[in-house]
Amino acid sequence: MRIWHNGKIVKDKVSLRPDDRGLALGDGVFETLAVKDGVALWRFEHLQRMQNSAQIFGLALSHDDVETAIDALTAKAKGSHVLRLTLTRGQTARGLATNGKSPTLIASLEPFNEALRFVPVKLATVATRRNLYSMTAQHKTLSYLDHIIAAREAQLLGAEDGLMLNTAGRLASTTMANIFIETDKGLTTPALTEGILPGIMRAEVIRLARLGQIPVREKRVTKADLASAHALFTSNSLRFIRPVTQIDGRMFQTPTALFKLLQQGLRNAEWDQL
Repeated sequence: MRIWHNGKIVKDKVSLRPDDRGLALGDGVFETLAVKDGVALWRFEHLQRMQNSAQIFGLALSHDDVETAIDALTAKAKGSHVLRLTLTRGQTARGLATNGKSPTLIASLEPFNEALRFVPVKLATVATRRNLYSMTAQHKTLSYLDHIIAAREAQLLGAEDGLMLNTAGRLASTTMANIFIETDKGLTTPALTEGILPGIMRAEVIRLARLGQIPVREKRVTKADLASAHALFTSNSLRFIRPVTQIDGRMFQTPTALFKLLQQGLRNAEWDQL
């Protein structure tokens, strides 16, 4: 693993003060990008989302520092890697609403197994729900305990990922990915107002589908919508899209012709960035 911390590449570890808000309170945001042969994929979109999150939460983010960190870590990277960007409020005085003057920026780069992309996934519905009314639901914050709890619950249920409902009981996402339902009418995915992350890969799938004149509906998704589905797949920036083989024991068709079409479209989109 290569690490960049507050302006320079460090050998193998980072020192954080006990009162760093990221460590003490989970006060910060992060982004995870796929890197191929030194190129951070969908770089602009990820940095735009991180900048937006930082602005909403009042975190000081230097665009130049982030760009420098990415360039420094990826300059000689060959093959597939995962790049993680972490921003915390840094050290502050006590008090929840306290602003910090020196944010902490950490970037890390480590190898990633590209074979994990497009691999089928088994889901189980978990009890932990995404808070429809929480501002954090639409951002990648360091407060990730709900996702961790849900992932551990899915593991206990014998699944690889957990299907999460929102606080209204509607379909939201998995613990680490957005979700799409395929029907005879095209694709359906939960709307951004449903307490989900505006996934970079989600947006790319929607773009490719509409480019191919495949209807995509962003709406409230109920269990009735799930019942009428003949296939589902998940999407995230590292694993791209993954066909769902089953949910709670119910089997689904995989992979479909539409999935294969989107799979090829994403491979082409990746190649276009290199």
